[in-house]
Amino acid sequence: MWSRLMSFEIRHRDGRTLYVAQAHDLRGALAEALLRRVDLAGVDLAGADLTGSDLEDARLSGANLAGCKLRRSNLESADLRSAELTDADLSGCNLEDADLKGCKLAAASLRGANLEDACLDEADLSRADLDGANLEGAQLRRAVLRDATLRRANLEGADLDGVEGDGLAAPAANLEKARLRDASLARADLSRSNLERVDLRNARLRSANLVGCNLERADLRRADLGDADLREASLERADVSEASFEGTNLEGADTSAMRGEPMRAPRGYR
Repeated sequence: MWSRLMSFEIRHRDGRTLYVAQAHDLRGALAEALLRRVDLAGVDLAGADLTGSDLEDARLSGANLAGCKLRRSNLESADLRSAELTDADLSGCNLEDADLKGCKLAAASLRGANLEDACLDEADLSRADLDGANLEGAQLRRAVLRDATLRRANLEGADLDGVEGDGLAAPAANLEKARLRDASLARADLSRSNLERVDLRNARLRSANLVGCNLERADLRRADLGDADLREASLERADVSEASFEGTNLEGADTSAMRGEPMRAPRGYR
């Protein structure tokens, strides 16, 4: 027997009514609104359970989605610019090509999410859980990743120029060909990660854990690796021109084919 349709009023953060739908639940109401191409910019859905929703191409810029449950939802190509997603659960979500510029995602769960080619420029991802997430080709310029986790995440070819990532944990992550120019990664855990051909020019990696990292052909020009732990790391053909290795632990590291003249050379270099 079919359940009775109910009236759902979808409201803006300022209290204005954006749309009134006749549906079985909130997910159905949103589906109807999207079908009718309703602009949901600024919508207030804080704390809502939208697990498994199809929100592809949704216009949700400036929306309040704090604490929202969006597990396994489809948000491909959605416009989420400046949306409030603090403490939201986006684990397993499809966010390919989504625009999350300036989003507030502090302490959000994006575990296993697909963020391929997504824009996260200037987003606040502090303390966010991105373990196992796919961020291949994503843009995270000047994003905040302080104390975030990216264990086994895929960031191949991602643009993280100017990122604030002090204390982030990304062991066994794939950052091949990623850009991290001017990044702040003090005390970051990048142990056993693939950093082949990564661009770390002017990056600050003081006291970072880079044990067992693959830094082959990495661009480390003017990078600060002071007091970093690079035991067993491979720096074959890495460019270390004007880089600082003051107090760096390079025990067992392959430094035989490094290129350039560092500002503060590691012990035994040339």
